[in-house]
Amino acid sequence: MRWRFEGPGEALRSPFPWIALTAALALTAAAWVGLERSRHEEARGQFERRTETAVASIRARLLAYEQILRSGAAHMASSAHVSREQWRSFISNLQLEERYPGIQAVGFAEWVTATQRAEHVRRLRSEGFPDYEILPPGERDDFVPIVYNEPFAGRNARVLGFDMYSEPTRRAAMDLARVGGEAAITGRVVLAGEAFRGAQPQQPGFVMYVPVFHEFVRDLPRRERRNAVSGFIFSPFRMHDLMQGILDEGVLQVLDMRIYDQPARGQQQEMIDTRHAWRATGETDAVSEFERIVHFPMPGRSWTIQFVSRPEFDAQLRAGKPWTVLAGGTLASIVVFMLMLALVDAWNRAHNLSMRDPLTGLWNRRYLEETMNRELPRARRTNTGIGAIILDVDHFKQLNDTHGHDAGDFVLAHIGDLLRHATRGSDIACRFGGEEFGVILPGATLEHSRNKAEAIRASFASMHLDFEGTPLGTVTLSAGVAALPPGKQDWANVMRLADKALYTAKQAGRNRVIAVAED
Repeated sequence: MRWRFEGPGEALRSPFPWIALTAALALTAAAWVGLERSRHEEARGQFERRTETAVASIRARLLAYEQILRSGAAHMASSAHVSREQWRSFISNLQLEERYPGIQAVGFAEWVTATQRAEHVRRLRSEGFPDYEILPPGERDDFVPIVYNEPFAGRNARVLGFDMYSEPTRRAAMDLARVGGEAAITGRVVLAGEAFRGAQPQQPGFVMYVPVFHEFVRDLPRRERRNAVSGFIFSPFRMHDLMQGILDEGVLQVLDMRIYDQPARGQQQEMIDTRHAWRATGETDAVSEFERIVHFPMPGRSWTIQFVSRPEFDAQLRAGKPWTVLAGGTLASIVVFMLMLALVDAWNRAHNLSMRDPLTGLWNRRYLEETMNRELPRARRTNTGIGAIILDVDHFKQLNDTHGHDAGDFVLAHIGDLLRHATRGSDIACRFGGEEFGVILPGATLEHSRNKAEAIRASFASMHLDFEGTPLGTVTLSAGVAALPPGKQDWANVMRLADKALYTAKQAGRNRVIAVAED
């Protein structure tokens, strides 16, 4: 075959492969986004569940600690005097270390006025503390020194006599507790203790107070409660130790938290940041995937808990992205695109085959009819004419009879090559069938068309054709020429005139061009 199709290049100009590729990629992207969103939501749900677990654990544990202090206040109020041994026995029976990890101590601080100070010091010295003093020293109207603090050992013993009412943060919590008759906690305080994580010798914490009344406080007018208090049951809490005892390892693998005390609107003090509280190494402040803010009411105060997801949890989420879905979908999209290209190319080939003459590679009559449906309106818009040339091989039957049909096909193929090279890109060279050919010249006049036909005839007549080593002799063409004048649309009449001119050329001796104009 002496001609070729455009193939994939032509198929690439078709919109259908690109539409298929776009649709397949869109479906892949939608599937990937959907899976990624589902994974993200599942991870968020896991994070939210762990935050709920943490909040519930903190709330339950602090309520339990409050109940312990309330029981201590009830025990202290049940008797006119509770001895040190009785208090030690009471606290010992609570089994704080086993049942309530996080409580450092439970103590009693006595309310002492300035007039009662000397008697209070004398009584404590008589109980076996000869060096007892209320600290820090100085004259004040009221004192609340620590009297009992169990277990009475180590740092708990060293704070005996410390006047907590002398420190503003503790005093504010105690005033709130005795006025309201309810538990109250301090803001952020630093509790003296053992070294913690090397360079951080002390850790922040808070103190919880429950007032002790020797009268039923709810029966007292609010303004008289301040004077009815005999002291406070208290417990100090070190935040690092407290939260490490509350939060299990499963929670800590998913999230970190920061707790802030909010004494007033717009103010906050950090109580703990678990990223640095007990982690082996410091961690960067990278942006976390998930965050949740919880406002947590405390006795007499308000905490804000900020939960953030752990770097390991975020890394696991990022590592689990469904890249295989994206890669597989993209590959499938390319396959669909290639299949669509092949389908369009096959359709183009089939269409071309239906429009082409298989021997010469020229267009056929069907293509000419379809093309003229476009060329006639264009000629009308541009007010130009269309030239028509009909060519026929002279004595073609004699050629076939003498040299055989293969030689005849050889001649027809050479005519096809000649017409392809002799025509412009806008011209239409076609084979009507047998030895008859046509050339349509959009925009050409009758004179131009006749000259083109004469050039084709002369070129072919000058060829020396040999078929399988046998000269075929001189083979010539006859041509009939007509033209559609500007503004006219009767194309069928033009073709009849060109065919009639061809017949005249044959009758006149062949190997010549005859042009006929419309009447």
